[in-house]
Formats: sequence, structure tokens, C-alpha cells
Amino acid sequence: MKTAKLFLAGMYVHLVLSVAAPIGILYLGWGGAGWGRSNGMLLLAYLLAIALVQLLGWVSVGASIFAYRQNDMTRLLSGWRALKLGAIPFYMLNFLWSFLAWGAIVAASRGIFLLLIPIPIGVTWLMVIQSGFTGWLYIRCLRESGEDAAILHSVCQFLPVLDVLSTLLLLRRQREGAS
Repeated sequence: MKTAKLFLAGMYVHLVLSVAAPIGILYLGWGGAGWGRSNGMLLLAYLLAIALVQLLGWVSVGASIFAYRQNDMTRLLSGWRALKLGAIPFYMLNFLWSFLAWGAIVAASRGIFLLLIPIPIGVTWLMVIQSGFTGWLYIRCLRESGEDAAILHSVCQFLPVLDVLSTLLLLRRQREGAS
């Protein structure tokens, strides 16, 4: 599914910008220059990129719903694999970078910015939910076609880490069943 691959690419662009934007903002403010127009523009570009990736995620959800309504399991499977397996490095790197960056921000602010931590967690979890819709709809197609796929797998598609484990388990089961 092209929209799923575009969403996946957007996730990685988001990750690159998550690293580049704070470093750029710190660099532009280095040497007592303070917060200038360049910093504001960089922050605005970063926030717009986050909004664009979220929009791509919802477009991907819409494309998954369209494929489900057409009973196009091939497109759903393609999108599901891309989003769940292709995003594994994204989520690992995102976790490491967020832990380091937000740990430094909270430490530098002496805990004041601790209240902002739910924001990046929420943005990332929305990506899990958006990709989870594709998996959930594929699992619904499996169940409707008479194949064995527990309802628990559907729930797991919306939970970080469990979504990947559930995906791997179902794909392995399907591969063994096809042999």
C-alpha cells in the first residue's frame, strides 16, 4: 500500500527532524544570541512536519479502510508488514533519542519540563494507533475469511511492542500454514 509506505517514510523524516531541530535551535542560540527568528522558523518547520506526518497517518488509515471494504487482503497485508516491521528501527531510535533529549531537557530545567513529556509520547503513540488500524483491519479480514486469528491480536495492534510481537506471531503462523 503506497500510503502506508509514505507514512513510514514520514515517520523516519520525523525522526531525523526530531534530532536536527533541537540541535539546530541550540546551535542558532549559541553564544548568547538568544531566541531569534531563525529559531522560531526552525521550530515552526518541525511542528509543521509533525502535523504532516500525523496527516499521512490518518490518510493511511483511510486507505486501509478502503482496502478493507474492498476485501483487498493483499494491500492490507502489504501495508501492515511495511508499517509494523519497517517501523521497528524507527521506534527503537525514537525511544533512545527521546530518552536522551527529554532527559537532558528535564534535567536542565530542574524538572519543570517534566509536564511536557506526555506530548512526544502522545505523538508517537498516535503513530502506533494509526499503523494499528491497518493490522486490525487485516486481522478482521482473516477472521471473516475463516482463518484462526484471536481477538487478542486485534487489541495488541494498538499497544506498543505487543503490536510487533503479535504481527510476527501471526505472520509466522500464516507462513507455516502456507507450507
